[in-house]
Amino acid sequence: MRFTFIFFVLFFNLSLSQNKEIPIFAFHGVPPGRFSTKEQFIRMKSAGINICYTVYTSKEDAIKALNASQAAGTKLIINIRALNIGIENVVNLFKNHPALYGYALADEPSPNLFAGLQKNILDIRKLDNKHAIYINLHPNYVPREVIDGLSYEKYVKNFVEQVPVQFISFDHYPIVKNEIRENWYENLEIIRNISNQSNLPFWAFACSTVHYNYLQPTLSGLKLQQFSNLLYGAQVLQYFTYWTLTYEDNWVKEKYGYSIVDGLGNPTSTYNLVKKVNKQIQKLAWVFLDSKVNQIYHIGNQIPFGTVKLKSIPKEFQTFSTNGKDAIVSFMSNGKNKFIIVQNKSLTQNLNFDYKIKKKLSRVNNTTGKKENLLSSKRYESNILPGDILIFTLN
Repeated sequence: MRFTFIFFVLFFNLSLSQNKEIPIFAFHGVPPGRFSTKEQFIRMKSAGINICYTVYTSKEDAIKALNASQAAGTKLIINIRALNIGIENVVNLFKNHPALYGYALADEPSPNLFAGLQKNILDIRKLDNKHAIYINLHPNYVPREVIDGLSYEKYVKNFVEQVPVQFISFDHYPIVKNEIRENWYENLEIIRNISNQSNLPFWAFACSTVHYNYLQPTLSGLKLQQFSNLLYGAQVLQYFTYWTLTYEDNWVKEKYGYSIVDGLGNPTSTYNLVKKVNKQIQKLAWVFLDSKVNQIYHIGNQIPFGTVKLKSIPKEFQTFSTNGKDAIVSFMSNGKNKFIIVQNKSLTQNLNFDYKIKKKLSRVNNTTGKKENLLSSKRYESNILPGDILIFTLN
């Protein structure tokens, strides 16, 4: 059984690497029923989202959605339990559909559910060892009583040890009232470390809807979330939510709004922001897809708890200065390519970054993804926009 699981992980990672685009996932995507049309899935795809998760409560709705998704060139994750017809029936019904990406089993499970999830996965694998199984974990601001009194790190470790998943997904919405949660980067550090220890890729979220104390999405906020996820090594990016949630009383009560599309599937102002961010990300897919984070540091006046401060400038530079501003510096590799990436952590202010190179380096253009040669004789100043990044690659 363990050999079968390892083989599947290798197969799954290979399938991701063969995809030239970074998978981008919509939580609460196109809803069932009258909205499950080719046109709505094309609209989702045009925003740069290629995987959709929606809860279907009937097999007829799920089949209709899969057919529409296939026509649009997107993929679906189907919630097994919501269909209420049994795991074997769901898997046998959908496993050969070209639009199926995988099966959802749980969102934010507590540890007492881990044994049952393990059994569910083993049952699915007997019938289908090709498609993904989606389980999404709590963030590190979850109350400890919800995770049976465990530390957050122990919660995640227990999950990967007990549940035979092929990736780690977690949700952390870090921008509250337009301020960044203090424990966000600690959460990314924990997930990255356990991802490395377990040899499992991880998926991460950006909040793309108004609800509770989460305000209207901004371009800088979306960039900050998704590029930080990538700099820490995320291999699949997620948005919560795609569709504005208006079809349940609690969602109306909590005033969900300004998701990527509204409650009728029409683009909101968030749509073009997400589309712009996703387009930029895909131009840089050759940097991030299948990449490895070798080291990651923080620099500036405020070093988040649980992270590591950059104490000396990279050896490839003579000058390397954020002028006291807060930034992330990620050292990544992807095949033979090596990268040094700087991210502006501010939501509102540009970062004036001064640098002079010592070794042969190129700069990667943020909008085209193409390399631009740099001269060792010249001192440069780059203006990094809020939430945005500057990429260097070794020649």
